[in-house]
Amino acid sequence: MKKVLMLCASHNDLGLIWALRKLGYFIISTGSMPGLIGEKYVDEYIQADYSDKDLILNIAKQKNMDAVCPCCNDFGVYTAAYVAEKLGLPGYDSYETTLILHNKDRFKRFAKENHIPTPEAKIFSDDQQAYEYIQKAAYPIIVKPTDCSAGNGIHKAEDKEEGFAAVKEAFLKSRAGRIVIEPYISGTQHGFCTFLSKQKVVAYCSNNEYSFINPYRVEIDTFPADKDHQVSGLLIGQIEKIAKALSLKDGIFHLQYMMNPNGDPQIIEVMRRTIGNMYWYPASMRNGFDWNYWEARARCGLSCESFPKEAVSEGFYAYKTILAKENGIIETIQIPEKYKKNLMNTLILKKEGDLVTHYESEPIGFFFFNFSSPEEMKQILVEEYDNSAVTVKKEQV
Repeated sequence: MKKVLMLCASHNDLGLIWALRKLGYFIISTGSMPGLIGEKYVDEYIQADYSDKDLILNIAKQKNMDAVCPCCNDFGVYTAAYVAEKLGLPGYDSYETTLILHNKDRFKRFAKENHIPTPEAKIFSDDQQAYEYIQKAAYPIIVKPTDCSAGNGIHKAEDKEEGFAAVKEAFLKSRAGRIVIEPYISGTQHGFCTFLSKQKVVAYCSNNEYSFINPYRVEIDTFPADKDHQVSGLLIGQIEKIAKALSLKDGIFHLQYMMNPNGDPQIIEVMRRTIGNMYWYPASMRNGFDWNYWEARARCGLSCESFPKEAVSEGFYAYKTILAKENGIIETIQIPEKYKKNLMNTLILKKEGDLVTHYESEPIGFFFFNFSSPEEMKQILVEEYDNSAVTVKKEQV
């Protein structure tokens, strides 16, 4: 039996793990946090920090791995590309290409050189130079670490005081010690997930992104995106331009974009991995095929020639991340009455009595929905936003 090294086994990685099992692999997972939900579905677990690329390389050598599969995390993508390149495993872009796409500063440079529509950005590796810049910057601005995901370390600043605080936080969060500062763009935020085959987009799924409790962490995605048909052709063209320029391998290529008031999409960032918050579940329902299965095939170096190119995008789907309103001990988890009509499925990660320590970013679980129209979907999930699913009591000091 062939062996695959799966770099993490979180809830976001469940779809890939199930796909790898379907493909017949013996699965060894890693990670520094034992007890994750996906570990029950793998054959062996090794406690190891998957962001330590040389440590993971040594494990892959010792275990004679036939393939490596990244997790739903940019550091996992770096490591997987590095290990694949060192061991000559198929299914990956070069390590250099991976760094270009997954580091915000390097992608900004690439985008500018290749005329990819993205906000202008200033890049800093010296905090004093960044502090000097924000003294004269035109506000509002967005400050980001170059190497974080899921909104980690990102802040909007309305003035110099907020700018100083945002720069300090971004440098603290960045392992690489680099940040980007760009003008704040008003408008709506969206996702655009594609599957590449021979550097051509053969399927896509678009969505609207909504954030309520944490303005920099997506809480709700609704599928498809507003004005999908107006921008999909333009975005596909840009993705295929990137794919050709960087000789990208088959597999998922995802981007986030802002739609400004003029209706022009601006690409914020890109990634070559599965998307967090169980994105793959509603995406697979809408497209009629399993995104994880084909991503697993691509990353294991298997042929994607039989990809279902006749797949169509139909229906109105969504997920909602279940978050608490504050830190404390969970008292109850329940489904709000208004959600029950359209609810397809749930995934609950915590239970009553568990402790919540980072309520703005710590998922209690997910609700998955199917709606009859985009108007109904927006009304129930966005316009009538409800965060009553979880109640907590403050922990006694």
